Amino acid sequence: MTKLRSRLLRQLSLANLLAGLALFFALGGIGYAAATINGNAIKQQTIGAGKLKKGTLTSTQVKANALTGSVIDESTLNIVPSAQTAVSAQTATSAKTATTAEEAETLDGFTPEELQVSCPDDTSLYGGMCWDDQVRPLKLWVNAAIECGDDGGRLPTLGELVAYVAQPGTQAADPHWSGDVIDLPSGKEHALTRNETTTGSDVSPAIFGFRCVFYRSN
Repeated sequence: MTKLRSRLLRQLSLANLLAGLALFFALGGIGYAAATINGNAIKQQTIGAGKLKKGTLTSTQVKANALTGSVIDESTLNIVPSAQTAVSAQTATSAKTATTAEEAETLDGFTPEELQVSCPDDTSLYGGMCWDDQVRPLKLWVNAAIECGDDGGRLPTLGELVAYVAQPGTQAADPHWSGDVIDLPSGKEHALTRNETTTGSDVSPAIFGFRCVFYRSN
């Protein structure tokens, strides 16, 4: 019994000694690691981004240009507010430009071709006015003036008529009514006429041919 107890004591003492030594070295190793391992001892790119806990690194602990694109997941980054504003402004400007360009192509629903001024059918441009291509049937001066007005035009002035019939070719072999009226010494009003060479007036009730003139329109 005594021998057995002595043997157990020796074994327990040896076990305790080994356990104590192991604990000593373990604690010593941790202290050594804590004392000797710092940032300078860590090689670059040996710690992945997934092994860092959130909030363990601050902006003051990260050097400029120290983080690369391979470390940062761009999909997790939000747009900076000022950049978002710039993008929104650019989008709004582009949309406004497109709308403005589209509106510029029309005016009140009309295309540029529809807004282009031109002469009515059966008329030709001369001297800034659109003239009837054909002489209208003979009428009294007052009836000729009314007809031109009803059609949206007027009788030409004497000056316009003189210039028109002076063109090459025959424009008015017979007298044409002008829109001008003169007062004669007798007190009567006479409308002036013009053919290729002569200016006249309706010294007696007369009927003459005429051409109406019109302003260009779309």
